[in-house]
Amino acid sequence: MTGIRHILCLTLLCCVMAMAHADGLVRWLEQEHDFGTIHEENGKVSCTMRMVNDGDSALIITHVRSSCGCTAAGYDKTPIAPGDTTAITITYNPAARPGEFVKDVFVYTNGMPRRSSLSIRGTVIAQPETLSERYPLSAGALRLSGANIPLGELVRGRHRSSYLTTLNSSTTDTLVVSVGETYAYLSASASPDTLAPGNVGALTVHFDTRKGPQWGLNIDTLTVISEPLHPSATAVSGTTHIYVMAQVLDDFGQLTDKQRAEAPIIETSTDKLMFGSDALTATMTVSNSGKKPLELRRLWTSEPGVSIDCDKTRIKPGKSATVTVTVDPSHLSHSLLNGQMTIVSNSPSRQSIAVRLVGEFK
Repeated sequence: MTGIRHILCLTLLCCVMAMAHADGLVRWLEQEHDFGTIHEENGKVSCTMRMVNDGDSALIITHVRSSCGCTAAGYDKTPIAPGDTTAITITYNPAARPGEFVKDVFVYTNGMPRRSSLSIRGTVIAQPETLSERYPLSAGALRLSGANIPLGELVRGRHRSSYLTTLNSSTTDTLVVSVGETYAYLSASASPDTLAPGNVGALTVHFDTRKGPQWGLNIDTLTVISEPLHPSATAVSGTTHIYVMAQVLDDFGQLTDKQRAEAPIIETSTDKLMFGSDALTATMTVSNSGKKPLELRRLWTSEPGVSIDCDKTRIKPGKSATVTVTVDPSHLSHSLLNGQMTIVSNSPSRQSIAVRLVGEFK
């Protein structure tokens, strides 16, 4: 009985070894390819990676999958005889993809191993014709996706972050990116702060209303500085400005009905002030018809040559304040004035009011 068992075991082992030996056996001659620096305007790039069947039976590639839609792979679907070689052609499309890339392609077969991983990499230099469209702002070789960062409305006590995309348009120089000045409530940083040729990064701003920005609209200017890491005769440095905009308001959403009933209520005598060559000054009244004091937190305009004066900024219930607006035509950019003044208060019903400023000066 022992002898029979021994023979059966040997027979089973030989069958297993024969089956394993009969499988196709995958051996790759290449599994990685570096395209180096490529230019978007030159279009798609391709490479081939060769595979040898080291097994004793035909090898079949069942399917191929890539990690991104920008990467495609082509292959011969006919069986690969033992000892024969086939090739996978991998094509990368750099359109609208500036910067470094690393992509994977997975090859599945009926042999061993069942799945193989191939990898391509490189750096895409943006197409010159579209560079100014995607990155219209420049600071030397550094390009930015825009000049403005609008943060929208921010409730006092909250904070918010946003960013612009950056690109090192140089093909040779690594850039050091920094921000020249910040504010107590507004900070900015580049990530990464050292940007390799052709690479994409981000310039992130953080606006914190807890640190004292003005009520209403805030428009702050930041200076972006770009300098080559290794100065040379051909390296280019530069600066540019970006603008961060945020509207800072109170959060009256948590007030109870009783608190709203007792709150100050702002009323204005007009929503438009008229000016002319013989009328450089205009006045209006701001009244409080509520039950608690009205605080005029900010009266402002972005119009050059326009000044605002108010005889009081705290108005008791039932009382009024006089707002005087004066225009100096010599500071206007042209003879027509078509702007606005904004009044920000602690009135829950209308905490930000726009008053039009209109005039013609000969």
